[in-house]
Amino acid sequence: MTTHAGENGEALRPEDPEQLGPYRLIGRLGRGGMGTVYLGEDTAGRRVAVKVINRELAGEGAFRERFRREVTAARQVRRFCTAPVMDAELDHDPLYVVTEYIEGPSLERAVADRGPLPGSDLEGLAVGVATALAAIHGAGIVHRDLKPANVLLSSTGPRVIDFGIARALDASDGPTRTGQFVGTPNYLPPELLRGEQVSPASDVFSWGCVVAYAGTGSAPFAGNTVPEIFYRVVHEEPKLDGLDPGLRDVVAAALDKDPRRRPSVQEVLGRLVGNGTTDPAALAETVQASWHGPATGPAGPGGAAGAGGAATQASAAPTMFQQPNGMHGADTTRRDARPGPRPGGGLPRRALLIGGAAAAAVLLLAIGAFAVLRSDGPPDDLATAFSDAFSNPDSGWGDIYDKTYAYENGKYRMQTSGTTGVVGRWVPKEQVTDIPDPVLATVTVSVEQSPADAMFGMVCRANDDGKKQYLFLVRHDGKGAVLRKSNGDAGTKDLATPDSVPGFDSKGPNKLQVACEGQEKDGPKVRLRLWVNGEKVIDETDTDQPLANGWVGIQIERGGNATQQIVADFDDFDMSKIRG
Repeated sequence: MTTHAGENGEALRPEDPEQLGPYRLIGRLGRGGMGTVYLGEDTAGRRVAVKVINRELAGEGAFRERFRREVTAARQVRRFCTAPVMDAELDHDPLYVVTEYIEGPSLERAVADRGPLPGSDLEGLAVGVATALAAIHGAGIVHRDLKPANVLLSSTGPRVIDFGIARALDASDGPTRTGQFVGTPNYLPPELLRGEQVSPASDVFSWGCVVAYAGTGSAPFAGNTVPEIFYRVVHEEPKLDGLDPGLRDVVAAALDKDPRRRPSVQEVLGRLVGNGTTDPAALAETVQASWHGPATGPAGPGGAAGAGGAATQASAAPTMFQQPNGMHGADTTRRDARPGPRPGGGLPRRALLIGGAAAAAVLLLAIGAFAVLRSDGPPDDLATAFSDAFSNPDSGWGDIYDKTYAYENGKYRMQTSGTTGVVGRWVPKEQVTDIPDPVLATVTVSVEQSPADAMFGMVCRANDDGKKQYLFLVRHDGKGAVLRKSNGDAGTKDLATPDSVPGFDSKGPNKLQVACEGQEKDGPKVRLRLWVNGEKVIDETDTDQPLANGWVGIQIERGGNATQQIVADFDDFDMSKIRG
């Protein structure tokens, strides 16, 4: 499938509905732990995003009530600079919510592709996002997860998406109560980490982080680990080096550790425009009239995306619905559509899931017990070195006559055949001259034919025609995985062989992410990690003659019966440098 999900997405599956209420469904945009997002059309032919809740969740009375409250609150938000909720089914199965379909790359993707926004675009972004927050706060809502991935750069200006984790301020039974929170660590306000109540001032802090990222290319509280980021958010000053001087003061004020000292959104707007005009509707019109930002290609409906290009509304579904215990399901559906030429931008990041007592977390940070707060998710501070949706058969992976590997239907198919029991391909050498270290490689795999014991996966640090490499493989039935080291004349050794694969979806597709990180402290070593659909499967460190940096690729292996072949389709490949 193409990463240009806004145009095509994925075809409907046999079990998918073709009609929901007045909306005709024409494709899939993504799927997460709480629901599936479809591309749809209303009776007038306008495209919409239809987010359908999983039946097992919809059957829980408490969840249905929570869903009703969230959607009702979201429908109160005025339309300017947001992706509005248009419709919803709150009473009958299946439960769903319909949002406007927004075309344009996410801010996350635009900055990763092209670097920090230039002056006028940056100013328009700052005003547009603040205007959206004014609309959200005006409906009595705190967004709670404002971040670059939740800002789409449409042709008419920036649009803030995904209010599902935003909670009505007047809810007395706990949607905003202490101890329930979700977010991405670089953009969380310190009061959340201190276990204090969130408020509109919390969104102002996140606004400052987003603008700083847009203007510098880096989050103002970056770090190598989640605990390190948390500590910097709570205790250290933001890094704003390189930020436009005209914005630096207001951004610094927004990032004050004390929410009582931060400016309100209205005060932010007043300082940005400097003429006393802070009416959000009027400012939204001004932003729209003057906007000429970097959005050059369609994306999706406000709030969702997957690997590879411009954000689409697919992601709004999985992150917007809160589970009964206050924890949020992983957002695995963000699918960015490619804007213009081949992007070099980063992958959509998996939102960090945080639960428990925030006050206790900060106390642990204060005494240095960082490991307790360790994130098990893949790295999210990335710079893409190479990505391919396999929609262009000339992208360099190879296409041979006997179909051992070939481009087919917007994917890259590999299959074993006859005596060929292993098929692998490295990233195209004519496209890539430098393999980053540390590196995160991502690919989505759909198995079309395979015995249970056949395997698919990725390689890193490959050299000498594969005689030296680290190989990560997952069984087709999800009942095991392996991390294998091939070291030339020194032989082959399995470094890890877990007998289960957390996150594995037996119906597929499955998103694999592999991190290979060279380290020199206390001697050379390589840390090797595997995630499947965002869940960690393997985390090993090789200290015994660790392999030198080398090529990254994809691979399949058939099982023990040579007459049973594996056929697998690979999609949305990305190779990114892990920053920090």
